[in-house]
Amino acid sequence: MRRLAAFFPIVIAFGAISLAPLAAARADGREEGPFEIEKCQTIDKPGSYKLVNNLTFSSLTGTCLTITASFVTIDLAGFTISGQSATATAIEAGNDTTGIAVRNGTISSFGSGVDLRGNSSIGKRCFCATGVMAQ
Repeated sequence: MRRLAAFFPIVIAFGAISLAPLAAARADGREEGPFEIEKCQTIDKPGSYKLVNNLTFSSLTGTCLTITASFVTIDLAGFTISGQSATATAIEAGNDTTGIAVRNGTISSFGSGVDLRGNSSIGKRCFCATGVMAQ
């Protein structure tokens, strides 16, 4: 009986150690809901992203949302990305990206609304007042 009593704490400790990596995966955000976008930025990690407010890009050149990672979904969530220049781009994904999706919002006053250069990428339900480029 003493052997069984000594074995029980070891089993419990082993169980806690083996479950610890699962808790860590949830703590770093990979298992949680979409990452929130509050401002123009570079997206360099795969995952799901969602606008939480309208974005305004005030520069005359450049890009509001630059995507450098593959397998990124951006949900504009009914919000608008607006610019003020025919030489700026609202959302651009590089040539080396794949699996990019942009949907559910409005883009206005840019020279290029959504420029998805990578393979297998879609701009879906993105009402772009200035045009969509998808190759």
